[in-house]
Amino acid sequence: MITGILLIQAVTFAILSGIVASNKNRDPAGWGVIGLLFGLFGFIAAVAVGEGEETQSSSDQNSQPSGEGEFDPDEHEKKCPMCAEYIKLEARRCKHCGHEFSKKEVERQVEEIRESVEGSESANEGKKDERNYKSDEYDTEEILSTHDFNGVGMCEDCDYTREYVKANNYVCPGS
Repeated sequence: MITGILLIQAVTFAILSGIVASNKNRDPAGWGVIGLLFGLFGFIAAVAVGEGEETQSSSDQNSQPSGEGEFDPDEHEKKCPMCAEYIKLEARRCKHCGHEFSKKEVERQVEEIRESVEGSESANEGKKDERNYKSDEYDTEEILSTHDFNGVGMCEDCDYTREYVKANNYVCPGS
């Protein structure tokens, strides 16, 4: 009789621990075993543990784009013409000085950067001039100083965005 009650209690805590762990992006089977072995203490541990990182299965990773070739405005900046500080590309008001951009101006800037990013990626596929790409040991500020960025964060000489230059350590050939 007591063995049956203990078994039901262990299974109950195993199921509850697994459910709580699953809701926190943790391994439900592993936490279920902990709940089974440690009962109430395993369940309390499952409740107390923080959220785990969300992982994608390999089939999900293959079905989603890798990020290359896909334009994300949040990854791009523009330079405020009033205070020369960098702000998000889609910002309508500068957070530093309060300068306001019209909706049409913001849409135009986003479209320009989108075209330049998509154009530079397709135009340069497989045709990188390796002399202009420096290794990671080079100073980012030094590499950025070789470019002449205009108000929308794109080099006037090579037509690459500030983000592309930083990510790829690209030295402007026009410098």
